[in-house]
Amino acid sequence: RTEPGGMTTTTDSLVQEREAAAGAARGRWLMLIVLLAGQFMALLDVTIVNVAMPTIGRTLHATGAELQLVVAGYTVSYAMTLITGARMGDLFGRRRMFLIGVLVFTVASLACGIAPGIEILIAARFVQGAGAAAMIPQIMSVIQVRFSGAARARALSAYTAVLSSGFVAGQVVGG
Repeated sequence: RTEPGGMTTTTDSLVQEREAAAGAARGRWLMLIVLLAGQFMALLDVTIVNVAMPTIGRTLHATGAELQLVVAGYTVSYAMTLITGARMGDLFGRRRMFLIGVLVFTVASLACGIAPGIEILIAARFVQGAGAAAMIPQIMSVIQVRFSGAARARALSAYTAVLSSGFVAGQVVGG
């Protein structure tokens, strides 16, 4: 068949274009799965600590104020750096900031898990919140940029499902 401008398109090239488009779509959905896993991890961690408070208090001999800082440290740090995390994604790349956020969050999670005292746990929770703030804004930005139409609606549905299941799972796992 002849395209505008006199170019000829063969059946083979049309098949190759369709296969490339299908591969790109699969890659986009795989990317979404990775992003949503990061979202799930952050949500799980926010809620899991609430249920674990009595155990943390007993094990680390923490006061009520210190336990409040364990919870609030993450939230305050996250809230204070969320907009900065989103802007850094615009400036330095969403993928890079997501990966940096995952790395910081994961290392801080490890520090929380092995914290020998309440002070280390509180500090690690602050760092964990900052890592989440670098990671989480990239997810919604990528959905908005990489998906459109019905695909965006499905991606946002998956995002919403992860939000609700992350909170529920945190309560169950924390117990």
